[in-house]
Amino acid sequence: MPTVRGGEEDSVSETGNRSMRARGRARRELLLDATLAIIAERGIAGVTHRSVAAAAGVPHSSTTYFFDSLDDMIGEAVAHAMDAELERLQQFRTLLESGASGPGAAIDEFVEIVRQQSEDYTVAQFEIYLFASRHPALRVHVERILDETRALAAGVLRTNGVTDPHAASAVVALIDGFALHRIARSEEVQYQSLAHALRAALVGFVTLAATSSLGDASNPTK
Repeated sequence: MPTVRGGEEDSVSETGNRSMRARGRARRELLLDATLAIIAERGIAGVTHRSVAAAAGVPHSSTTYFFDSLDDMIGEAVAHAMDAELERLQQFRTLLESGASGPGAAIDEFVEIVRQQSEDYTVAQFEIYLFASRHPALRVHVERILDETRALAAGVLRTNGVTDPHAASAVVALIDGFALHRIARSEEVQYQSLAHALRAALVGFVTLAATSSLGDASNPTK
C-alpha cells in the first residue's frame, strides 16, 4: 500500500474536513426545513427538539448539537425562511431592473411567484410574523422582507411616475392581505383577482399622481 506523506497527507485531511463540513451544513439545513414544516403544520408551539428531529429523520441529539436552545433553532429557522424569500425577491428585482418587462408583465410575473409559493410556506410565513411581533430580536428578519417587497413595489410605481411614499406600503398590504385570505378560505383562490387588483392599484396611483401634478401646476403658490 502506498504511503501518504507531507502535502498529500494534508490534502487528504483537508478533503475530509470539507466533506464533514458539507454534511454538517446539509444536516443543519434539513433541521431548519423540518422546523419550518412543523411551524406550518402545528404552529410555533409544535416546535420541540423531538418533533424537529423526528420530522428531519435524524437522531434527537442532532438538534442540540447544532443549536444552543429551542429559541435559537426557531430563530435560525426564521432567518432561513426569510433569506430564501429574499433571494426570490432579489431575482425578481433583477428582472425588473433589466427593463425586460413592462408594468403589466411585471405584475403577471410577480403573481406567478405568489402562485408558486406553497400554502405551507405561506402559513409558516404568517406564523413567523406573529411570533416575531412578540420577539423583537427576530423582527429584523421580517422587516428585511417587508422592506425588500416595498422596494420592489416602489420600483414598479416609480417607473410609472408614482412617487407617493405611501403607495408602495399600500401595495404590499394588498399582497399580504391576498396571501392571508388564500390560507384562510376553503375555496380555490383566483390568482387573476390579485393581478386585477394590482393593476387597478397601479392605475389609481398613476391617476392620482397625474391629477396632483395638474393641481400643483394650476396653483403657483404651492
